[in-house]
Amino acid sequence: MRFSDLPPPREVPPSSTSASTRIGTALPAVENASPRSAIEGTNGERGPSGHPRDFADVHHESLGPPATTSFRLRHLFNPARGWFRRIERGTNKFLSHHVFPRIPGISWPYSRALERDLAVSEASINLEGLDDALAGLKLLLVSDFHAGPFLAPDALQRTFGRLMTLEPDLILLAGDFATVRLEEVEPTLSAYRGLSAPLGVYGVLGNHDHYTGQPEALVQMLETTGIRFLQNRSVMLETGEGRLWLAGVDDLLCGDARLDDAMEGWADGTPSLLLSHNPDVFPEAVDRNVSLVLAGHTHGGQWRLPGLPVLVRMSRYRLDEGHYKAGNSQLVVSRGLGATGFPFRIGCPPEAVLLTLQPSRAL
Repeated sequence: MRFSDLPPPREVPPSSTSASTRIGTALPAVENASPRSAIEGTNGERGPSGHPRDFADVHHESLGPPATTSFRLRHLFNPARGWFRRIERGTNKFLSHHVFPRIPGISWPYSRALERDLAVSEASINLEGLDDALAGLKLLLVSDFHAGPFLAPDALQRTFGRLMTLEPDLILLAGDFATVRLEEVEPTLSAYRGLSAPLGVYGVLGNHDHYTGQPEALVQMLETTGIRFLQNRSVMLETGEGRLWLAGVDDLLCGDARLDDAMEGWADGTPSLLLSHNPDVFPEAVDRNVSLVLAGHTHGGQWRLPGLPVLVRMSRYRLDEGHYKAGNSQLVVSRGLGATGFPFRIGCPPEAVLLTLQPSRAL
């Protein structure tokens, strides 16, 4: 089904006694859902939805059944303060600030790889309590863009154009818009303006967005493109009798993630979505019976030999990529679009995730 006639999402106002009032001004109300923007192709030919036909087909694959997770901590790996992450983070920042931008043509190899290797992983997700009015809702999850020396802005725009041919009803952007500098994002703004969906485009910040030292300015810049940021906030998506909560939290490592603030006002029994850059919010989400958590951050390892475990894990709970289940909650982790550290991926092609939501009496 299509949702082009849906009313705009209703924001959940923060309680006057809640800490969420510290976040700032309320999210602006969404006007009537704008038609999906089409990015012009080279020949101008368009399909029935108004999108160009000249993009190469995107490889589709199944996300697979959910894996059961036990939340076993990696005690020797602390992604916030551990020695490995301090070295990796410092090296990444130095190279991205002072070395990579000075290498001519460095954006060409990865930009070409992104367009050549992009995969769309698909799955049907059953949500307990989802009303039939929302059955078939198509949710597009995209993460880890990493604007900067490795990614040419026109490659990102073409990639978004291809993804828009999927005609999602809701688009969720799971952070890491930048690599280390605010200036990296500005050339990509026209690409983000091409994203549009009847239920809206929502985002949260990632750890690299905080590396810029100007996360608030980054949010303001990206909101000019039509993205609504859910930094410890929530909205309720409605159509007829169908209701779906959507919340977002700030980055777990470098931001100020407040899950209780994000979930304030949620009604019991209403299916819920939580957008987080880092998948390690999942144990807390399970405790609060969040229906579905959507995340990125891990890059699937970025460098991975076939048949072997992830070489560099970014999740303390080994939530590397794909579909997970625990209790009454599910988690989907995307490998993301971009790359950091070095401009290539091994065994972890760039990925966007397309989920179709369906009602279920039980998970």
